[in-house]
Amino acid sequence: MTASPAATTGRSESLKEALRLYFRADGARLLHVFKTVLAVVLATGISMRLELVAPRTAMVSVVILMMHQHSGMVMARGFYRGLGMLVGNAAALLLIALFPQERVLFLLALAVWIGLCVWGAAWYRNYQSYGFVLAGYATCIAALPSIDHPYDILDNVVTSLSEVSIGIVCASLVSALIFPQHVRDMLLRVGASHFSGFLAFIRTALTGRLSTDELGSIHLRLIAERAQLENLRSAAVFEDPDLRTRNDVMIRLASEFLDTGARFHSLHQFRHRLRATASPEAADAVDALCAEFATLLPAAVDPLHPDLRGLERVERELDRLAGRLPELRIAQRRSLSDADVQSQQLAGSGATHVEAALAALRLYLHDFIALRQPGATKAAPHAQRPRRIVTTANRMVSFAAGLRATCAIGAVSLFWIASGWTGASGAVISAAIASALYSIMPAPAQATRQMVAGCFASWLASLFFNFYLLPHLNGFAQLAAALIPFIMIGSYLNSFPKTATIGLGFSIYFCFLSNLTNPSVYAPAITLDAGFSAMLGIGAASLAYSVVAPYAGEWVTGLYLRQLRGLVTTDACYGPLAGLQLRFDSGVRDFVQQISARPVTGRYSKAALFAWAFASIEIGRNIIELRETGQDASLPAGWPVSEAKVRAAVARVFATPSTGACDDAMQAVDHALSVLAAPNNEPTGRTATSYARLHASLNFIRLSLLDNLVPLQSQNGQPAT
Repeated sequence: MTASPAATTGRSESLKEALRLYFRADGARLLHVFKTVLAVVLATGISMRLELVAPRTAMVSVVILMMHQHSGMVMARGFYRGLGMLVGNAAALLLIALFPQERVLFLLALAVWIGLCVWGAAWYRNYQSYGFVLAGYATCIAALPSIDHPYDILDNVVTSLSEVSIGIVCASLVSALIFPQHVRDMLLRVGASHFSGFLAFIRTALTGRLSTDELGSIHLRLIAERAQLENLRSAAVFEDPDLRTRNDVMIRLASEFLDTGARFHSLHQFRHRLRATASPEAADAVDALCAEFATLLPAAVDPLHPDLRGLERVERELDRLAGRLPELRIAQRRSLSDADVQSQQLAGSGATHVEAALAALRLYLHDFIALRQPGATKAAPHAQRPRRIVTTANRMVSFAAGLRATCAIGAVSLFWIASGWTGASGAVISAAIASALYSIMPAPAQATRQMVAGCFASWLASLFFNFYLLPHLNGFAQLAAALIPFIMIGSYLNSFPKTATIGLGFSIYFCFLSNLTNPSVYAPAITLDAGFSAMLGIGAASLAYSVVAPYAGEWVTGLYLRQLRGLVTTDACYGPLAGLQLRFDSGVRDFVQQISARPVTGRYSKAALFAWAFASIEIGRNIIELRETGQDASLPAGWPVSEAKVRAAVARVFATPSTGACDDAMQAVDHALSVLAAPNNEPTGRTATSYARLHASLNFIRLSLLDNLVPLQSQNGQPAT
C-alpha cells in the first residue's frame, strides 16, 4: 500500500523540524567539532609538508587546546602551552647534560622534576597551572627518546618545539578566524544570568520566603558560580582589549558580590533571630523596611539582552531609598516609642543591617552596569582600585599532588629498569601526562576512570587505523579523510560535561598511539607496546591518586578547612591591609569551590563546612572593616585596646575552636560595643559614619557567632580540626 502524498509530506516536515531542533541544540557543539577537525588536519598537513618526524605532537597540541570552544580560552592555553614547552625542553637539555649515561639518576631527577611541575599545576589556578602541566610532560617527550642517544637531544628539542608551535598556531588561527566564539559574549551572558540569580537571592533574603539553611545553600552555589566567572574573566582579558581596560571593574564586581551576599545573608539571619527573641512590633518594623526595599528590585534580568536603562532606574531608586533611610529610621523609632528598650535597639540594628546591605548592592549594581556600557567606566563612589591577586591552592594538597606524580613516575621507571622492557619509556610519558592532567581536575577519581576508558577505546581505534586503514591510503587527502572520524568522536564526547574526560583521553591517546611518522612505518610490535605502556602509565598515576594521600579523603577536606580558618586567624585579623580584602575574598571563593566539588564523608558534614564558610565570610570581612574604620583618630581612646581584644578573641575562635573561645569572643564584642555606646560628645559628620560602621561590623560579628559557630560548638563540642 503506497503512502499518500499528504502523509509523505507530513513525515518530511517532521523530519525537517527534528533536524532544526537538533541543530539548534547542538549547532555550536557541531561547529566546534568541525573546527577541531580542521585544525588537526591543518597541523598534520603542515607537519608532513615540513617533513617533521612525529606530526602526532602537533595533533596532540591541537586537541588539548581545542578542549574549549571559545577563542580566548584557546589562545590563553596556547600561550601557556608555549611557555611550558620552552621550560620543559630546557629541563630536558639540562637533565641529559647532567646524566648522559646514568639512567637511574636521570630517571630519579626526572621524577622529582615532574613532581615539582605537578606541584605548580596544583598550586596555581587558571591558566598558569597549564604551563606547569606542559613543562612536566614536555621534558619526558623530549628527553626519554634520547636516553640511549644523548647526542640526539638537540634534534628532539628542535623538532618538539616546532611541532608544538605548529599545533598552537593552527588551533589559535582556526578558533579565532572561523566562526569565532568569543569569551566576552559568554562572560557577559553568564554574568547577567548570575546577577539575575543573585537578585532572586536578595529578594528571598528581604522577603524571608526560605529557611536559613535553604538560603545558605543558594548563597554558596552563587559563590561557586562566581569562581567560574573569574576563570572566564581571565580568558576574556586575554582575548578582548576593551575588557582588558575594564579589568578593574570585573575584579571589583567579584569582591562586591561577596560583600553584598554576606550582608543580605546576615540580614536574613538577623530577622529570623529578631522574630524569635524580640517583640512583634520590632520585627514588623524591620520587615516593613525590607519589604519597601524588595519592591525596588526587578523580577529578573535577561541574560542575552539586559535592560541597562531599567537597571539604571533601579540604581536611582536605590539611591533615593538610601537618602530616605534617615527619615525612615526616625519614623521607625517613633512607631516603637512605647516598646521596651531592647526591642528599640534591635530594630535600630536591623535598620543598620538594611543600610549596609543597601550600600553594598548599590556599589555592585553600579559596576554591573558600567561593565556593559560603552566608553570609559567610572568607579562608584568609595570604590577602591583593586589589586591583582593570584589565587593558589592549599600548600599541602599541592605538595601531595607532586608527591603522587613522583611516586607514579618512580614506580614506572623502576619497573622499566627491572624488566628491561624497551617500550616502557612510553609508560613514563603516559604517567607524566596523566599525573599532570589529574592535578588540575576537580574530581581526579572520576577522571581516572574516564581517562582509562578513553585510552583503551583509542588504543583499539589506533589498531584499526594503523593496520586496516593506513596501509590502503595513498596521499594526504585520504589520510585526512581517515583521521576525521576519529577526531570527531573524541571532540564530540569532549563537548559534554559528563563525558569530557573520556573524549579528551580518546583524542590525546589516539593521536599519540596512531603513531603517524615521516616516513610511515608498519610496526605492529611498537604499536602494541605503545598501547600497553600507555595503559600502564595511566594505571600507575591512578593508583598513586588512590593510595598516596587520597584527594577525596578527609585529610584534604581538613586541610582546606584549616586554610579557611587561617584566612580569618592570620590574614583578616593581623595581615597587612593593602589588598587584604581581595586576598581574603579569593581564598573564600576557592574554599567554597573546593568543598562544592568533593563528596563530604566522615566527621566533616556539609552543614559544618557551610557553617564555617558563612562564619569566615561574615566575621572575616567585618574584622577587616573594623581595622580599616578603626584608624579614625576621633574614636574613643579605649577603642584601639577594644579592637585588639576583639581580633585576638576571634583569632582564638578560628585557631582553636571551642565553646569557651566563642563565649570569650562574644564578651569582647559586647565590650567593644559598650566602648562605642558612650562617646564624650554626640558624633557628627565623618565620626558619626565611623561609629555607624563600627556598630554594624560588631553586630555582624556577634550575629555570625550566634548563628554559625555557637550552635556548632554546642552540638559537637571540640570540632574536628
